[in-house]
Amino acid sequence: MIQTDRLYSADDLYMLRQGEDEPLRKYAARFSHEYSCCLDTDDRAAFGAFKSGLRESNFRYLMHSNPWNTYAELMKQAAIHAKAEYFNSKRSPATPALNPFADPPPASVPIPAPPQHSALIPST
Repeated sequence: MIQTDRLYSADDLYMLRQGEDEPLRKYAARFSHEYSCCLDTDDRAAFGAFKSGLRESNFRYLMHSNPWNTYAELMKQAAIHAKAEYFNSKRSPATPALNPFADPPPASVPIPAPPQHSALIPST
């Protein structure tokens, strides 16, 4: 008996999981490669298998909230998000990513000193 690590059916694709530290780019590439080895698997099954193998992430959330219906649309969006994920990981610590939901940084405007009141001298 010859044992191989190749996948051959849609059921096998459902066993693929994105690793905890695996970037979306690598998971999508690995999934696409294995899907190409599954000759009898259709795009609908691949769509479901890819979706079920994603770890918790912003892209997974977007998948559930967007109307991507085909495997081709899904992989196009995965490539776009993988590219953004890659460039965000290369950002230096000196230039933090802009988060539109974060609180704005504290203003560096100097606080004016309170006005000094002269002592009232009663006039006689």
